[in-house]
Amino acid sequence: MKRKLLLLIFSILILNTLTLTAIAVGEEILQGSIEAIDYAEGIISILDYDGNREDIKLLPTTKIEIEGESSSINQLYFGQEVDIYHRDNEAIKIVAYPEDDPERYGYIMPGSRFKTGRVLFLTEDEIEIKNGEKREKYRITPATTVYKKGETTSIIRIKEGDKVLLTFDNIYSSEVSSIKVEDEEEHIKGILSGKLTFVDNRKKEIHIQSPHIYKDNNSWVPYGDHILKLKVNNQNLYNGIERINLSDLDKFKGQTVYVAYSLAYGRPNVAKLQVKTGSSRVYDSKIQDIEYGTGRMIVNKNLIHFNEGTIVVKDNRLVDILNMNLDDMVRVNVDFKYGISYASLVAINGSSILNERVDNTRLSIYIGRIEDIFEYEIEIGSLRNRLNHLKLTEEGLWKEERSNIRVAFTEDTLIYDSQLKEIVPVQALLESRYFDLEDIKNITLRNRLRDNFYKDKIAYFVVRESSFGKELLALNIVAHISNLSYDINHSYSTIGNIKEINHDEGKISLTNVRNFNTLNKNWESTSDQVLDISQAIILYNDIPIPMDKLYTLRQGLKVYVIKYKSTSEDIGYVILIED
Repeated sequence: MKRKLLLLIFSILILNTLTLTAIAVGEEILQGSIEAIDYAEGIISILDYDGNREDIKLLPTTKIEIEGESSSINQLYFGQEVDIYHRDNEAIKIVAYPEDDPERYGYIMPGSRFKTGRVLFLTEDEIEIKNGEKREKYRITPATTVYKKGETTSIIRIKEGDKVLLTFDNIYSSEVSSIKVEDEEEHIKGILSGKLTFVDNRKKEIHIQSPHIYKDNNSWVPYGDHILKLKVNNQNLYNGIERINLSDLDKFKGQTVYVAYSLAYGRPNVAKLQVKTGSSRVYDSKIQDIEYGTGRMIVNKNLIHFNEGTIVVKDNRLVDILNMNLDDMVRVNVDFKYGISYASLVAINGSSILNERVDNTRLSIYIGRIEDIFEYEIEIGSLRNRLNHLKLTEEGLWKEERSNIRVAFTEDTLIYDSQLKEIVPVQALLESRYFDLEDIKNITLRNRLRDNFYKDKIAYFVVRESSFGKELLALNIVAHISNLSYDINHSYSTIGNIKEINHDEGKISLTNVRNFNTLNKNWESTSDQVLDISQAIILYNDIPIPMDKLYTLRQGLKVYVIKYKSTSEDIGYVILIED
């Protein structure tokens, strides 16, 4: 018995010695949750349990384990808890834990600290997230802090479908302390269709032959590669309503599949896949009726069935079927089989930039005359006799207002003379005695301010409205558009996504373009457009962006443009951009 006891003690000592040796030579252990993954640079950002953020470099030799099994960086996800063994901030080994591991700090039960999931619904007071089949609601308070790209931001920048990490100061409370929003790596870059030719279960990879990418005008255009390889890092694979695994998918080789894909490490990843099961039909209209319980909706007077396998995309995010709402404008790709229409893909037009937002604010665009200028206030007056100033509605129509209104402005308000392509200093417009007009280099601008030129001139007003009043964010003075010749029929709206920015020429290329047709009151798809933005005021997430800061914008951002077309050239005067 003594011999067995001694042998046991000796074995424990040897194991402890080996463990100490493994972490003794300059190694450290960092414990926390994944805050961000930079696939291009191979850097993982960790938020430790003291609230500190640290960047760790991943090497080709870094070992990654999940539940004792060898894994890869593609299996790690935002909010996941990890132990990182590193030397000089270079990872030697990463041990990652599944979310439902009760031994970890982040286990979501009484005593929890973190929670991850995708946003299902969001209000000013509540957030509902979904993880797998589980739905959970949490309270949002004025003290809740929202983080995106490492910076504090407004709750309005959270969208349905975003992956979020919730933290709690009081582990027994449902009140959210902070919401950390994922970066754009998991945003949907597009929808593909093509023939499934190869399934590699070991590499977690599929090959698509002759892939085509879906465009907003309901067409499929060649993607470019004859064979496209996509990584499969989840179980979001469907054959109709049935969820299948990668081994099951191998049985469907030779068939067409629809794939919503994201980009990581510069290569496409499957976000969700649906096997094509019938003949294709396409509908582009509003949802006229919808029943979630039975999985049926009416689009363009057609009965269409949907299920958990239906790919639904909104605002470049993969969203739940519950995020399809009555009166949403949708483009539906249907598989028609045995006389029944099954929705394989639903593209929701997305939330309008002019809609009321989660924090009960909204952006409004007015066009009218600068009637008068007061101390940090401007009065918006009529355009001409018998035509008062106009306000752009959520539907894209210009509506005449009944009477003049005043809007407040601040030192942060962007005031732009689009004819001169010059920013007008706020203090100069106020005729402040503290501002010396001789400091203005542009002689024409200096003379205009001295002569009180801007009073009575037509301008576009971008205003943030709330219960607290109307705040002028940006003002574009279009002095070259005469109030006598102004024709509202020349002013129209365009929506799209940034394709390319030409900083030198002051132009921007848009894709997924839709123009508002004022005759039939519909948004109509059209080809890609190049837009002159040299005369525009640009706001990105409510913040005015001057021309020398265009580099802060990136491809894929959602754009709302107000144009005034008096020539064949498309000139934007108001450009609203958001994530």
